[in-house]
Amino acid sequence: MTRRWPILGIFILSGAAGLVYEVVWARQLVLVFGNTTQAVSAILTGFFGGMAIGSFIGGRIGDRVHRPLRMYGLLEIILVVVVLATPITFRLLHEVYRGAFGTLEGNPSLLALVRFGLALVALGPATVLMGATLPTLTRYLSRDPSELSGSFGKLYAANTIGAIVGTIAAGFVLIELLGLTGTLVVGAICSATAGLLAVVIDRGRVPLPSAQVERVAAVDELPPPPRIRLAIVLAFTSGLTSLGYQVLWTRLLASGTGNSTYVFTTILAVFLIGLAAGALAWAWLRTRIRDPISLLALGQILVAVLVVVGMAGVISRHVTGFLPLATHFDELFTGYVSPVVYVVLPATFVMGLTFPAASSLVADPTGRIATNAGMLLAANTFGAIVATALIPFLAIPTIGSPATVAVLAVINATVGAALAFAGPIRDRLGRAVTAGAGVITTALIVVALTGGRIFVDPNVGLITAGGGRIEASREDEIASVQAGEVSGYKQLWVTGASMTLLTVDAKLMPILPLMLRPASTTELTVAFGMGTAFRASLNAGLHSDAIELVPSVPSMFSTFYPDAARVLADPHGRVIVADGRNHVELTDRYYDIIVVDPPPPIESSGVSVISSLEFYRAAHARLNPGGVMMQWVPYGQTLDEFKAHVRTFNDVYANVIVAQGPGGYGFYLLGSDEPLAFDATAVRSILARPRVVEDLSSAYDSPEQTLEGWAALIPRLVRLSGDEAARFAGPGPLITDDHPLPEYFLMRHVFGPASPQLSPSQIRAP
Repeated sequence: MTRRWPILGIFILSGAAGLVYEVVWARQLVLVFGNTTQAVSAILTGFFGGMAIGSFIGGRIGDRVHRPLRMYGLLEIILVVVVLATPITFRLLHEVYRGAFGTLEGNPSLLALVRFGLALVALGPATVLMGATLPTLTRYLSRDPSELSGSFGKLYAANTIGAIVGTIAAGFVLIELLGLTGTLVVGAICSATAGLLAVVIDRGRVPLPSAQVERVAAVDELPPPPRIRLAIVLAFTSGLTSLGYQVLWTRLLASGTGNSTYVFTTILAVFLIGLAAGALAWAWLRTRIRDPISLLALGQILVAVLVVVGMAGVISRHVTGFLPLATHFDELFTGYVSPVVYVVLPATFVMGLTFPAASSLVADPTGRIATNAGMLLAANTFGAIVATALIPFLAIPTIGSPATVAVLAVINATVGAALAFAGPIRDRLGRAVTAGAGVITTALIVVALTGGRIFVDPNVGLITAGGGRIEASREDEIASVQAGEVSGYKQLWVTGASMTLLTVDAKLMPILPLMLRPASTTELTVAFGMGTAFRASLNAGLHSDAIELVPSVPSMFSTFYPDAARVLADPHGRVIVADGRNHVELTDRYYDIIVVDPPPPIESSGVSVISSLEFYRAAHARLNPGGVMMQWVPYGQTLDEFKAHVRTFNDVYANVIVAQGPGGYGFYLLGSDEPLAFDATAVRSILARPRVVEDLSSAYDSPEQTLEGWAALIPRLVRLSGDEAARFAGPGPLITDDHPLPEYFLMRHVFGPASPQLSPSQIRAP
């Protein structure tokens, strides 16, 4: 066994730990900053920014130390301490952000800067250390400048293989079994193992000669040669386009699936598999490639071609569709993985081949091995930062996701053509053919874009293929949104999945709590949707705030209700585009009623953020004395999973009612500190208010049409009340921020005890 294999094995552990950290930290910081695109962008910028800084500084230091392997080991060991401290750091930052939120809520730009700054503070120490590891190990394995490209490529492949392991382990197994904190500890164990092994191995190694270190220090201030500058430009382009494609493919391929976390994990895993396979191919081909510039130019053009083929073959043909993952997880593989592989794997294979190939341009006879490797990685990471800022905030809202894919493909093809024109490709015929291919590819992409058949929104295709009619369509930085009609029923689609209907269940959401507390005057609706609950609360005479995460959703209001302009002009109402969890935790307002209507399906990624123990506690703190919270829980889950919802809700509220929706779509959980009961006089007094009965009875599935009919029906909706709710739920796990049970269910469904699908007949007191 050569001395390289133990180091590569160590770096696989490091890569696994890095992806575990990224997954867990992204989830934990969303709880701090919210789930808006601005907040997620701040988190990614903090992560990638620290990595870029660490790569640059770590490279310069790595060339100056005699024992780079020991330096790597110490970096990993220090990283463990920083990682284990991050939960405490995040809690402290939450308090800082809480203080800033109240002052800057009306100034989104300044609040965004605060998020960026806090994200850098939160993630900077760990990610700087992480970024320094690759250039340091490249220096260790490359005792001669000519070995830089081979070492860099092997380490990049090893790290990416580890990232695949970390992605699959965290997304499919660890978070469900151990929670976010336990998963973070597993990542820390991987880092600690890698660091300790490196220190032990280093004890038997010979340190770098002093002459090598001194020579690097002597030339360290010299400007990089032209080939190195070219490599940096290519690395930046690679980072920009690869991260851009990842963002866009995730949005487009997840269309209509229900946005399960397993869908996102699958896309990321396939993406990383492609990168790793390409990097391994480069390690095998490196010594056989005489002209890396030709390879890099052709690679850029080929990526553009493969991206267009993926759009034409899968995405524009709306091959993917809704996945009932809670009961048929196997459909993720039979009906979803194959389209993802077709679109993602070929292009990412070429990306994984060409990025480490750029390292062949940074071989520097002056011996600046770690420095140049660090600059290459920093440029790649900086490109990723630019992608996280420009694509969601500028490109997608302006031209849409499909057209943005075309723009990135044009960048790849243009860079390939420019490399062929201006790069030092030795063969004239090869240069002409490559440049011509780049120009032709660019022209074809532009023609395809203007033709409007390939670069199209798959959500529109999914809806029209199902017999739907679209009346309005928009795409913003969060999601693609459509409003329309299917079989005579109005519907709202977000990322291709139907969010809600004009059902009686939604119309009744603010009315039931009001019947329990007729003196209520203020109400908060989390999740605007079609605007049904917001409109119903204003019709009932309440002062209402409505929170909506997706900016385009409230703009569809008039599609569903002709009186939308009147409702929005009501001075008692306010629609706020923000993260619901963030608003509940950080607002200084108090409410008599809080209504929460999570978007379906119940397993959607992020849904636990507004159905966890911590969220219920935050909502409880926003209620006036005696106030009532209503949490909607739809069907589409097992009985045991529903019991976990009731158990968690009941842990916060001393008095709970579980009522069945009259439309048959799910259940209302109603909670308060004070006793709850539907008094006949109170029920009638609310029904007698102007427009209340009219609104309830206007639903297509309304079971009653008169005040008397509704007054008789309301008490019959109650399935559990008082101590019955606690006895029904029984002992068992709670839904918490650390254990988001609705989103992570694979191990339970495959290996856990069988539980029947939720049905009304099962909801009764034991």
